[in-house]
Amino acid sequence: MLLHLLLLVTVDCYLLNNPEPPSSENALAEQVQTLMTDIIRLQNDVSDLKNQMSLLSAKDVSIAFFAYLTNDLTNLTTGTTLAFSGIRTNVGNAYDPLHGIFVAPVSGTYNFAFSGTSPPETQDHGLHIFLKKNGINEMYVYFDHNHQEWINHAGSVVLQLEKADRVWFEVGSLWGVNVLAGSRASDNARHSHISGFLVQAD
Repeated sequence: MLLHLLLLVTVDCYLLNNPEPPSSENALAEQVQTLMTDIIRLQNDVSDLKNQMSLLSAKDVSIAFFAYLTNDLTNLTTGTTLAFSGIRTNVGNAYDPLHGIFVAPVSGTYNFAFSGTSPPETQDHGLHIFLKKNGINEMYVYFDHNHQEWINHAGSVVLQLEKADRVWFEVGSLWGVNVLAGSRASDNARHSHISGFLVQAD
């Protein structure tokens, strides 16, 4: 349809500028070649405009999420993906609270953050939590202590993601008894939470 429209516009422009019929077959062939060249140029112009519109649309995308642990996590095992199922913000629905995985809807620069709290323990213990991008470690936070106090650790990272890249938080090495504290309903405290947002689309 677009090709037909371009052809009609080009032919109309040609007829306006060249009202007299061609005097020979060679002249006609040259004029047809000129028309085809103009059509190809117009097609390229339309393609460039579509690409520019797509880029502008992508840069307008808003992606942001904030999720928290609703309950304490106990009996953690290495390799477990942490699903922060409490949702406060999930603009763009790129974070899956059921499986704990963020899937980039567009290519661009993203920021991710983790904040976790562990309650007092009486015995030596340790817990490492990694942020993974497509299975590769990009950041980690550790809880290694042997004292009877609450402890909080946090970390953040800025990543360049391609569309459909996957990011999640996973339990790494651990020993002893470890607990990640969830929410406390009495004062609406979110002891452990994660967040992420699109800084800028490519």
